[in-house]
Amino acid sequence: MAYPVARLKAAVGHRYHIVRELGAGGMATVYLAEDLKHQRRVAVKVLKPELTVVLGGERFLNEITVTANLQHPHILQLYDSGEADSFLYYVMPYVEGESLRDRLHREGQLAIEDALEITRSLASALDYAHRRGVIHRDIKPENILLQDGVALMADFGIALAVKAAGGERLTQTGLSLGTPAYMSPEQVAGERQLDARSDVYSLACVTYEMLAGDPPFVASSAQAVMAKHVTDPAPPITTTRPSVSPAIAYALTKALHKTAADRYETAGAFVTALTTESGTVERAVKSVVVLPFLNRSADPNNEYFSDGLTEEVISDLTSLSGLRVISRNSAMALKGTTKDAATLARELGVTHLVTGSVRRAGDALRVTAELVEARTDTLLWSDKFSGTLEDVFGIQEEISRKIVSALHVKLTEAEGQQVARRPIDDVVAYDCYLRARREMYLWTPEGQRRALRFVDQAMEIVGESPLLLATSGLIHWSMVNTNMVKPAEGLSRADERAARALALDPDNGLAVFVRGLSAGSKGRRTEALQDLYRAKDLLPNDSVVLAELCRYSNSSGLRHHWKYVELVSRIDPLNPLTPLVVSTYRLFNGPAEEAAAPARRAIELLPGEVSSMLHVIAASHIAEAGFRDEAIDILRQASTRLENPAERALANFQWRALQGDREGAVRHATATLEEGISNEFSARIVAEGFALLNFREHAIRWLQRAVDMGYLHWPNLAKGAVFLESLRGTREFQQLLDEVKPRWEALVEWEQTLAH
Repeated sequence: MAYPVARLKAAVGHRYHIVRELGAGGMATVYLAEDLKHQRRVAVKVLKPELTVVLGGERFLNEITVTANLQHPHILQLYDSGEADSFLYYVMPYVEGESLRDRLHREGQLAIEDALEITRSLASALDYAHRRGVIHRDIKPENILLQDGVALMADFGIALAVKAAGGERLTQTGLSLGTPAYMSPEQVAGERQLDARSDVYSLACVTYEMLAGDPPFVASSAQAVMAKHVTDPAPPITTTRPSVSPAIAYALTKALHKTAADRYETAGAFVTALTTESGTVERAVKSVVVLPFLNRSADPNNEYFSDGLTEEVISDLTSLSGLRVISRNSAMALKGTTKDAATLARELGVTHLVTGSVRRAGDALRVTAELVEARTDTLLWSDKFSGTLEDVFGIQEEISRKIVSALHVKLTEAEGQQVARRPIDDVVAYDCYLRARREMYLWTPEGQRRALRFVDQAMEIVGESPLLLATSGLIHWSMVNTNMVKPAEGLSRADERAARALALDPDNGLAVFVRGLSAGSKGRRTEALQDLYRAKDLLPNDSVVLAELCRYSNSSGLRHHWKYVELVSRIDPLNPLTPLVVSTYRLFNGPAEEAAAPARRAIELLPGEVSSMLHVIAASHIAEAGFRDEAIDILRQASTRLENPAERALANFQWRALQGDREGAVRHATATLEEGISNEFSARIVAEGFALLNFREHAIRWLQRAVDMGYLHWPNLAKGAVFLESLRGTREFQQLLDEVKPRWEALVEWEQTLAH
């Protein structure tokens, strides 16, 4: 039974123009439609009439609000839902691509890396939803859409909404929630309370099919397939795909276990096991957060020392392939936390916590450290270390080695050398370096200047070292990137420091990173990306390197760096830059509406009493995502708090431009703004403001400036950036597009040659 299309068109015609039917599933018929209000193509899904009768509109619409609050890069967003003339419908973005089912029909078996990448993306979406108490219940290739190679999960929570709204009355429809080939044994058995492990089972079925060409259980009827889920062990994947590694085969077997308690508890744990590089079969890669060591000294000013020791232990552990370590930025954000171990483990996705304290009195030093199994709050190891400042390097190394030993992580020879390596042997110089690090991370003009003084003092003691030179270069680049100094001045100094560092050590990852950042700030994107990828190889788990790699890839129009976006999200979740990286990816690569939620998260993570350039960038993303009034409020408030004159002028200019205040915006487009902008994203924001106000000549000039600084995302320029609409069709804008396109195409071609 189906609704007449003419009646459907009449019922929703005030909001949506129905174009054609796209297909039908067990619960709904899908139509391509035009959203008349927002002038965009959407998919309108209309529940089957027999289902609508059972559910009742109000109950279903109340339940579906849970889905509306899910905001994740791999979850297809819910735009709207409603009831009209007895129709129950919900609206999602129309994806111009294909479903995973279409691809499987075409290719049969997928390349192993492609299958793992899709699984990795879906697992990220599932973990996000599961933490919010939402179980999908109907994971299948038809509900997985592929847009420009990016996997999106559709109909998230819809089955749950139907189940909650219909209750026992669903049996009247004969509808089974879930699809037989992908249902977990407990779902087949009709258990009411399903948890994340049910979705893990279904995801494993999909992964199995991507690798084998068929799901694990095939039979002549749906009933026979469901019976096999309950009774039969899944055939080993290697019987149909011998090239699959033992780690993948083991992970699939475990995820497809009949008993939920014997599966992986989370989708993330399943993916970790799938992607274990070694041939050994492990339960999961261990993960750890090193909480800031407490300063137990009588002098509170010694806190920089306890922070420095924390950072060095983090640095040691980060260099190990057998561990996932929460980065310095997120770890330091937890200073003074009162959350218990289980809560921190759940929020950060880690298995273990390291805590400690430092007591310093003159040269005397006493350090305690302990390792806790987070889920059970079980103490695995604890020790105390005493000595003098001269012993600090040995104490640091011993702490790291004992943590590794307690976690049963095996070190390679190179990793052992890395833990023992001490880039600064003199304790006084090391003390200056720790002070410099503390000042640098304040991200204030005076803090940067103090950091440089401390680095210079350290080099007066030990001479030039690659670490100190590269740190100095990073500070100089940072002062340019945050509009503190003019590019010509700051970048020349950053280049000079990086070159001297690399002359001493050609494989110094930090120096390679600084050289790449400087090249990027000059608009030389290929050079920049080459160095950033090399820095990533030299410092594989450095969240700052990963974040900048993602930023430069985003503004260059490259799309295949999503795995690094996900990695930085896992290891640095409490750093405001991290959700901003996700937001930028969504803004430039779509759907733009999904840029708002991570941008809001970035603002949540920023200190409430101060404003920074991050507020301006996040607000611009929120505005482009369609929430202009919200962005105006953020920018107006930031404009009263920003200390940097150029950033303050930018915030004042942009909120007035968003408001349509031509006179007010022009009043703030002063020499301060002209001379103070030193990066491509700030220049792009100014260009968009002028475009919104229809000052086309100024908009083109600022857009050219952004391009010269490295903004080469031709697809976003050509049709994605909504605030540039007034420029499209003009001769000047077309000339700019013609300039950018070959540079973008060359970058895309270069990216495809990377073996990463």
